[in-house]
Amino acid sequence: MVNRVDSMGDGPPDVRAAVIRGRTRSVVAACMSSRDKLSALLAGAGLKLLDVPGSGDELPVTAASLVTSCGPEHGRRDEVVELGDPHLVEKANAGWFRLASEYGLFSQSREFLLGVDFAGQDAAPILRWVRVQLQDDWDIMGAGAASGILGAGSGWPGFVMMSLDGEVIVGGTTWQRSIGSLAVRHPSRIQLVRDYVGRLIVNPRTASDVRAEGERWLSSTA
Repeated sequence: MVNRVDSMGDGPPDVRAAVIRGRTRSVVAACMSSRDKLSALLAGAGLKLLDVPGSGDELPVTAASLVTSCGPEHGRRDEVVELGDPHLVEKANAGWFRLASEYGLFSQSREFLLGVDFAGQDAAPILRWVRVQLQDDWDIMGAGAASGILGAGSGWPGFVMMSLDGEVIVGGTTWQRSIGSLAVRHPSRIQLVRDYVGRLIVNPRTASDVRAEGERWLSSTA
């Protein structure tokens, strides 16, 4: 769900996913050559880039994307807007902010983590967290999605965010007939997520830093 729509997890497929993948990967790859360029693209969405931290003990981005596979039994809540709505972006922005605020995505200074794919268009994903701060003037579902960092065009969101303490995940996605945001709390208590990380760290194709990050996360949340 990072720079692509429902590209991970077991969520319902998006019929436009292939188109979205092609558009966003090229935009993101172009910006990754410079932190200044990434910062500028995020600024257009109303997000200030604070840091690009190294691998720690956070939940790996790819595992956080499993928010689309969580259900009501995991405490998932959705804010959905139909694609034909004339106020699509406005309503989707309001739904995202409502979920993010109520679930506790933001720190006191409105900081949180955003998943970004640092790979080139035709390369395997390189998913990393970056630390950002929400500014007073923001547009996640419009300008943010159009930047290629949070989606594939205005009104085509595809992103995953996490609170600094790792206790809240908020995702944005594009379904076949709607777009919206979804959120869960306490991912370390969700067996679906823990099982996925367990498989991730024994998969020989998993990058060594992601494997180490997953191992540290499982250990620190045991």
